[in-house]
Amino acid sequence: MRRLKIYQELHEKFVDPSRHFVPAPLPYREIELWVEKDSIRNFLEDLAAEYRLLIQVLRGFASLTMYRVALRRAAKRGVRKILYAGDFDPSGLQIEKVAEKEMDMEFKRIALTMEQIKKYRPTSIPVNRRDSRAKEYVKQYGDRCWELEALRPRTLLKVVEQQLKENVPHKYLIHAEARERAARVARPVMEKLRRIIEGEVHRLLEEGKSEEQILAHISAKYGPRRRRRQIRSNETEKFRSSRRAESIAKYDL
Repeated sequence: MRRLKIYQELHEKFVDPSRHFVPAPLPYREIELWVEKDSIRNFLEDLAAEYRLLIQVLRGFASLTMYRVALRRAAKRGVRKILYAGDFDPSGLQIEKVAEKEMDMEFKRIALTMEQIKKYRPTSIPVNRRDSRAKEYVKQYGDRCWELEALRPRTLLKVVEQQLKENVPHKYLIHAEARERAARVARPVMEKLRRIIEGEVHRLLEEGKSEEQILAHISAKYGPRRRRRQIRSNETEKFRSSRRAESIAKYDL
């Protein structure tokens, strides 16, 4: 019913607080990092922040509510690609396929892959035969499967970071670091200015001024006057240019 347009209002009746969403400082909007389990989120959180990627935790097969929120977020931010880290087992592979279908965008498994399994040889475990997806998995991969945590911690960080390097532009990271540095340098001055403005607003409220009057006063006193003057200057120059063009046209006639 929730998938039918006539029942879309049902979506607003559901919330899902169980699947963590971890924002990133000055995030790179085109890519998100999704992980199968909370334990992986805890391990990769600092690395994801370093590469300006937010993290979405699925906790197995994600809920329709989580996908609804993720789709809205993707549309707003312009997300075009999702990097995924999860177990290599019957359910883990299917989780990825379901997520890719729900989001209808490019999905890339960055860990755990068969290539990584062959290269690093993590410890395997028997396939859970009670899993309804086990039969097809065994036909293709055999009766062993691998959890992402089976990789050594340093190896896991290495393979994930390599993928993040390939997908997040280095220029963006430099730009984000510069913006953070600028904000850090400006923060003491901005905090002082905030206290000054709040004190002035408090005084004007005590004098009985309305909020509209106070806003107009503060905007006129502390607003971007130079920007307004520049706009007026540009408009004046456009007017003068048009007048000169008119004069030339009359002369030509």
